[in-house]
Amino acid sequence: MSFPPARTLGYSLTLLLGLLASAQAQTPTFSSVLNGASFTAGPIAPGEIAAIIGTNLGDAVPASCVTTGPLPTSCAGVSVLIDGKAAPLTYVSATQLSFQVPFDITGTSATVQVTRQTGGQTLQSAVLSIAVVPCAPGLSASTQNGLNLGAFLNSAGRVVSVASPVEIGEVVTGYGVGFGATNPVVNAGSPTPNTPISTVIAPVRIFVGGREAAAVRALLAPSFYGIYQIVFTVPQGLKAGNQPVVAMAGDVSSQPVLLPVVEPKPMITGVSNNASGQPGISSGSWVSIYGTALSGTTRMWQASDFSGTSLPAVIDGVSVKINGKSAAVYYVSPVQLSVQAPTDSATGPVQVQVMNSAGTATGTATLQTYAPGFFPLGKYPAAVHADSSYVAPDGYFGPGAPSRPAQPGETLLMFGTGFGPTTPAVPAGQVVSGAAPVADPTQLHIRIGGVPATVQFAGIVAAGEYQFNVTIPAVPDGDQPIVADIGGVSTQSGLLISVKN
Repeated sequence: MSFPPARTLGYSLTLLLGLLASAQAQTPTFSSVLNGASFTAGPIAPGEIAAIIGTNLGDAVPASCVTTGPLPTSCAGVSVLIDGKAAPLTYVSATQLSFQVPFDITGTSATVQVTRQTGGQTLQSAVLSIAVVPCAPGLSASTQNGLNLGAFLNSAGRVVSVASPVEIGEVVTGYGVGFGATNPVVNAGSPTPNTPISTVIAPVRIFVGGREAAAVRALLAPSFYGIYQIVFTVPQGLKAGNQPVVAMAGDVSSQPVLLPVVEPKPMITGVSNNASGQPGISSGSWVSIYGTALSGTTRMWQASDFSGTSLPAVIDGVSVKINGKSAAVYYVSPVQLSVQAPTDSATGPVQVQVMNSAGTATGTATLQTYAPGFFPLGKYPAAVHADSSYVAPDGYFGPGAPSRPAQPGETLLMFGTGFGPTTPAVPAGQVVSGAAPVADPTQLHIRIGGVPATVQFAGIVAAGEYQFNVTIPAVPDGDQPIVADIGGVSTQSGLLISVKN
């Protein structure tokens, strides 16, 4: 059968137009390049994992280009050309391409083009010009329960989530792209070696809830392609909740992602005499409590914390009980508290509790009738001359705190805590309005250079603070050891009195 010439011509023309239309429809099309982590359009940076969103970019069936070796520069017939040079590819589909920007890219702008080999044809997109910057940071994230949570690991290497948040003060590792050049250099498309570590050259800062994080390190993640690790410590002073995290590389900021944060549970690691550092404490003495997450702030008491003549029992939500009784709180910090032990006639092991908004920590201490200690200033005790200058070698504390040695026969004022009952009794937790001598001064002995010293006065002059008016005995020049004992319990060893005849 033969067709009339006109019909044959019409059929052939229709077929040709169909083929042309099919070829035109397959031409790759895109209008911008996106950060591979934040998926926001913008400039590209050396080494960045970037993405192209468009149409007809590749086959309908997606293809992963990642292998155990270097990334290919052609994957499923698709290439991405940066300034005419094929870039390493990680993923190809009809609507999205992912690739790594070469680390050796130069200049302030570059051209980007997609080419595709299909059906024996080479299809090319339009050429896009895009800005090039040293850093274009983006933080990896995923949507969980409607929240844009960052890709973070806690200090144990577990994924951070709303159900598994990190604690304030904890070390966290985050992931992202676009942090720029590293030292040493890793070739684009090659997995980052485990050693040596490739550290980001640009300065990197991390902000959590608006507070700058400490101990920040930024590096290419070992065994990955173009993925960066950002290691930082969650800053103190944050509230529990989903806190925004922003990374800044150079002077460019990433998009914010969320980090679920909780206050860490307090923990007590030790309780000791605040002056001597020894384990025993006594009624009304100053006590140091050591641990972690004891407080979310760091400060000592101030006028607004007082109520009448009562010392503060709570500072910034932190309170302490010793043997079930409330202690006055002088100083709070995450790792140490300074408190006055409450009035108590009990002796032996007692429970110590620290309460804050994150919970309660429990420890133990030994409550004694006497737990003496001199307040130290380095290797010298807190002691002053009659003119209020410090007792220490000349210039020991610098020009702002005059000091000079003591002379035999001179009476000094020295200070300590834990020297036991007084007459009249002075209740703990109250402002002291007058001096109260120790109840039994015959039990107190002070020796300087091994020689007994005359104690003209010994007693409480301020909350938990004892004053001693001590006359220096006849001892040689130089640093002389000083030790006091009361009720058979001695102050700490190692303190010295500077003497000059």
